[in-house]
Amino acid sequence: MGFSVSASAAIIFISFLVAASTLYTAWDNSYSNVQAAREDWYNLRLSQINTLIDLNGTVGEATIDNANNIYNVTLYIQDYGPTMYVKGWSAVYDGYYKTIYNVSDDNVGFLKDYTYVLPGETLLLNVTNIPLDNTHHNLTVIFDNGCWLRVSWYYNGSTVLITGRENGCPTEVS
Repeated sequence: MGFSVSASAAIIFISFLVAASTLYTAWDNSYSNVQAAREDWYNLRLSQINTLIDLNGTVGEATIDNANNIYNVTLYIQDYGPTMYVKGWSAVYDGYYKTIYNVSDDNVGFLKDYTYVLPGETLLLNVTNIPLDNTHHNLTVIFDNGCWLRVSWYYNGSTVLITGRENGCPTEVS
């Protein structure tokens, strides 16, 4: 009229095996996720260490339109590091976020349709409709791996002068 001791022990043992297999599957999935995250971190760090993008030797060119009281600046950005995916880049121009993939939407963008930039290749980045005064302007281009290139310039009354440029990558706190 009841369960025997051996049947009860078998039920408990089988339930223990089912619980253990469920826990093992969860642990294995978690461990795989941690390993994938570690591998992504190493790849990102390697990309940051090898990233070197700067203005090339000619710096760029400026087109001054005295009739409309504006000027345009074209920056020649050269990749000295690994191949990079350009569509993941963004920018901050004078404190405002800009999409740099299309120059027509916010006056900051590439002159061509770039998908990748290869080592040694130069990109043309245009900033248009800048007021013709001596205000300092800053453009920070942020790459998809977190590194950046920052350029500062102003119009001195006759030409556009680059006053500063720097590049870098984020560092972590251990």
